[in-house]
Order: sequence, then structure tokens, then C-alpha cells
Amino acid sequence: MSKKVQDIGNQYTSYENKKKKRIQAKKRVVRRRMTFIGGLLLLVIIVLSIMVVAQKHQNDHDAHIRQQKEQKYQKQQDEELALKEKLNNLNKKSYIKKVARDDYYLSNDGEVIFKLPDDQSKKDDSGSKDDKK
Repeated sequence: MSKKVQDIGNQYTSYENKKKKRIQAKKRVVRRRMTFIGGLLLLVIIVLSIMVVAQKHQNDHDAHIRQQKEQKYQKQQDEELALKEKLNNLNKKSYIKKVARDDYYLSNDGEVIFKLPDDQSKKDDSGSKDDKK
């Protein structure tokens, strides 16, 4: 492309050309700085986003573990209550007498225990049910 306009070599045009060059140089510097700062900002945003996602995943995992432990704790609480109730029952004489009579066929003085055929069939039925389990 040929130059159709020629510069006049006077002081004013050389001053204006230098001024334009300085403005363009400042624009380049500002553009580079903005690009650098923008890149840093983008990098910080990416790093923080990754940290947020990782923390969310860790929190979900911890919540799942906590829920499992709470369920285990609840089962242990229920078991503890059952064992305390059983312990209280074992400390009562009436319960011990009932267990001794029912399970071990013990009797009081002067009592006679008779086994009836119905008792045997009931026991066999319950024994066969236990065998199936």
C-alpha cells in the first residue's frame, strides 16, 4: 500500500506522533496489566471453586459416616435398655420363680408337677419351629 499522505517534518507533527506513540504504549501496558490481573483473578476463582467442591464432597462423606454412627449408637441404646430391663427382672424374685417354674420345672414344697400329653406336643411344635429357624 502506498503512502498517499506524507508527514510534514515540523515540530508539531513530530510532537503529536510521539504523543500517539506514548498513548499506544500506555494502552499496551494497561492491557498487559489487566490481562495479568484478570488471569490471576481467574486462577483464584478456579482454585476456590475446586476447594468448595472438595469441601462439599467431604461434608457429604462425613454426614454419611455420622448418620451410620448415629444408627449404631441408637441400636446400642436400645440394646442397653433391653439389658437393663433384663437385669431388673433378674433381680426380682417373682421373675426368677416364674422362669424356674416355666423353663426348669421347679416346684415349691408340696407341689407336684404333671406333664400332660398336650404339653409335650406343644413343646415338640415349638422345638420343631426352633429347628426350622
